[in-house]
Amino acid sequence: MNQKALSRLLAAVTLSTALVYPQAASAAAPAPTLHDDNPSGHFGDWYTGAVPPNASDDKPVILFVQGLHSTYKTWYTTDGFYDAAYNAGYRTAFVQLKDADGTGGNMWTNGAKLAEVIKKVADYYGVSKINIIAHSKGGIDTQTALVHYGAHPYVNVVHQIATPNKGSELADLAYSNWAGWLADILGKKDDAVYSLQTSYMANYRSQTDNRTEIHSTKTYMAAGTGDDGMFSPTWFAHAVLPGEDDGAVSIESAFGLTYGIKSFTKDISHGQIVKASNTWDLVEPKLQKASIRERANKVSEDKSKSSTVEESSVILRGGEVEDNVSETFFLESGIDQFNLDTMTSSEDTVVTLISPSGKVYEADRSEKSKSEDESEIFKDAVHHFIEVEEPEAGEWTLEVEGSDDAFFMVGSVKGGEEAKVKASKKVFKKGDKAKISVDMGKNEIDQSLLEKANLTRSLNGEKASVLDEVKFAVKEDELTGNFTVPTKPGVYNLSFDVTGINEDGEPFTRSINYNFAVTDRDGEIENQ
Repeated sequence: MNQKALSRLLAAVTLSTALVYPQAASAAAPAPTLHDDNPSGHFGDWYTGAVPPNASDDKPVILFVQGLHSTYKTWYTTDGFYDAAYNAGYRTAFVQLKDADGTGGNMWTNGAKLAEVIKKVADYYGVSKINIIAHSKGGIDTQTALVHYGAHPYVNVVHQIATPNKGSELADLAYSNWAGWLADILGKKDDAVYSLQTSYMANYRSQTDNRTEIHSTKTYMAAGTGDDGMFSPTWFAHAVLPGEDDGAVSIESAFGLTYGIKSFTKDISHGQIVKASNTWDLVEPKLQKASIRERANKVSEDKSKSSTVEESSVILRGGEVEDNVSETFFLESGIDQFNLDTMTSSEDTVVTLISPSGKVYEADRSEKSKSEDESEIFKDAVHHFIEVEEPEAGEWTLEVEGSDDAFFMVGSVKGGEEAKVKASKKVFKKGDKAKISVDMGKNEIDQSLLEKANLTRSLNGEKASVLDEVKFAVKEDELTGNFTVPTKPGVYNLSFDVTGINEDGEPFTRSINYNFAVTDRDGEIENQ
């Protein structure tokens, strides 16, 4: 090939490459500057971003607040919000909450420190008010700083991104009788996860939502409805979260502030929702004051009720693994698909599923979770996946073989029967009477297979132990349990199975986990 032809070829290749891979429209922002207010750790440190050349006083200062078990690098990463904000001309700051030191802090611990940092950031930039963008639990920590620790005069707008304003059922399960063993081994039971249990958050809402400070700041709420792909941890989490969700937080929880303003929903996972290419263009317009129209469209309905109604189409199992563990459950005919995710801490543990006819299903094992989202409660678990199309009816057996391990099984039934669970409320005072009922629709309840419900108390650093057993009464297709709540303040889980009999006489199993809290005379829940 002569030189002229070679030059033409190179030019063509260069042009086609430019069409396929256009040059980036934005540059990477310089590294943030550390304000090392805690030389012995990260908690309380804060960073200021580089001031962009196109910065304008007309644009608010943004403080970014990370979520559960995360650091400021949630925002300072490839495709992060920091780069997007820098290129858009915003001055920025970042905070390090207790989670940055390895163990998550509850909203009270983080909120108090965050209130201090909010004031420091405002003073540093010489502004009267700043705006905040908060991911996940960071939205709760932010609200605590504003409402309970006096920072509300310094903040104009808060944009929550997938914040569990009503808690997360995944946190409930971390303290349940089934998953507690595994959560202990993985080290994911801490003050932060404890505070995200749905009943703890119900009590937090009662302490917060009637305060006048909530009206000082405009709060936007955003939610996700996706996952990280089939058989990912966030995909399996859909089974235990109510309604639509992002694999960690339900839409109902993310939009759980009656005085908040709905910003957007997007078909995206809890971790991917903070990627700038996915959501920056949806968040940035809300950084200015809310318009009259937006304020008129805010969430006005109050979904808080004296009772809660949920549906269960899952089967849960879990416990210690030493040599061989065998668990059984029933599936009915007519199921479209049965998806099984069995989590362990060891990659050497072997999981198999055996059908009623003896067919053996070997699990497809993941290595450690591939998700980049540090806030996943079971992030470090090994996931053993089994998918069964149109499973046969009868008694199924899960076998787990390993040593010095624990497991947590989540079986999701697609297209089968559902159990409707109704509880009197989520928060009680000591000595109150509680009631929970399970409606199996037109299906009968098999009393011969009915076991007592195990009542456990949520504690960090301890194995879940059964405090009491609640008996049930059966009347046709409904199961009812009445009991007196414990006298000791705290968060509790009532875990049990219900076996129904469908019209064809086939038994089927569904698992129930009822999370509730008991407060002291001052309405407080005992912290860990």
